Amino acid sequence: MKPGIKPDYLKIGKIAVGASLAIVIADGIGLHYSASAGVITLLSIQDTRRETIRVTVSRMISFFASLLIAAVSFRICGYRPLAVCVFLLLFTCFCLRFQLMEGLSVNTVLMTHFLGAQSMSGAQIGNESMLLVIGTGMGVLFNLYIPGKEKQIKRTQRQVEEQMRQILRSMWLILAGAWQKDARDEKQLNAALEALDAELVKGERSAFQEMENHFWPAARPPYYLRYMNMRKAQQRVLLRLVRHLRHIKTLPVQAQQIKAVMEQIEGSFHECNNAEGLLKRLDEVKKGMKGQPLPKEREEFENRAVLYQILLELEEFLMIKKEFADSLNEEEIRRFWKAADEKFTDDEKKEA
Repeated sequence: MKPGIKPDYLKIGKIAVGASLAIVIADGIGLHYSASAGVITLLSIQDTRRETIRVTVSRMISFFASLLIAAVSFRICGYRPLAVCVFLLLFTCFCLRFQLMEGLSVNTVLMTHFLGAQSMSGAQIGNESMLLVIGTGMGVLFNLYIPGKEKQIKRTQRQVEEQMRQILRSMWLILAGAWQKDARDEKQLNAALEALDAELVKGERSAFQEMENHFWPAARPPYYLRYMNMRKAQQRVLLRLVRHLRHIKTLPVQAQQIKAVMEQIEGSFHECNNAEGLLKRLDEVKKGMKGQPLPKEREEFENRAVLYQILLELEEFLMIKKEFADSLNEEEIRRFWKAADEKFTDDEKKEA
C-alpha cells in the first residue's frame, strides 16, 4: 500500500460479509460449487456504484457468450483440459473484441465447473447461472451504500490552495531578493511542489469517485472534478514559473513590480476569486514594462526577458481561473461559491 493511503475498511467489511452471505445463500438453496458465489461477490464490489454496475452488466453479457463458446469447445474436444484451452482462446478474443474483460475470469471459473461435472446439462447451466446471479447481486446490494466524499474533497481543496499560496510566496520572495536560491531554499520549494502534486492526485481521484457514485451521469463533469483539473492546469504554470525564476541572475528594478503582482495574487488566492481584478492589474504592469526604455547591457536584457516571460505565465495562471469561473452556472455559484465565500469571510473575522 502506498504511504499516506488509508485502508478502505468499509470495502473490506463489505467483501468479507457479502462474500460470506453469498456462500451461505448458494449453499442454502443447494447449489454446487457454492464458494464460487462468494468469489464473484468479492470481485463485484468495486470502488464506485457506477463501476459496480458496469462490471455486473459486463459479466452478465459475457456469461451468455461463454455458455455458447463452452458448448462448442466441449462438443469438439470433449470434457478434457484441451477444451478449456480452446474455450479460453475463443472467449478471450471475444472479451477483448467487445471490451468485456471483466467477465473473463469469473466466467472461466464457472465454465471449469462443467469440466468437473463432465456435463453441460440444463441443471448444470442453471446452477452456474444462479451462482452468477447471487454473487453479482450481493455485490451490487452491498455497494448501494458508499459514503460521499464531499468533506474529504473540500479538505483537499483547502490544502491545495494553501500549498499554492506557499509556492507563490516563495516565488515573490525570490523576486524580492529575500531568498538566496541556495540548496536549502531549492529543497524547500521542491518539497512544496511535490506536496502539491500529491494533493492534486488525491483530490482528482476523490472527485472522480464522487462523480462515479451517482448512477445518472451529468451533462458535463461535476464541479469538483473541473475544479481539480483547473488547479492541475495552474500547477503546470507554477512549474514553468519556477524554471524561469531559476534563470534570473540579477534582479532588475522591474522585478519589484512583478513581485508586487505576485504578492497580490498570493494574498487574494481563494476558490471564489474570479481573477478579473488581478488580470487588470497585471495588464497595467505589462503595458508599463513595454513603455520602458530597452536595456543597454546583455545581462539586463536577458533578465528582463525572463521577467516578461514570468509576467505572461502569470497571465496564463489567472486566465485559467477566470475561464473556470466563467464556466460556472448560477446553481454552481450558489451552491459552491457563496457557501465557501461566506465561510471564508467568517474565518477572516475570527482571525481578526
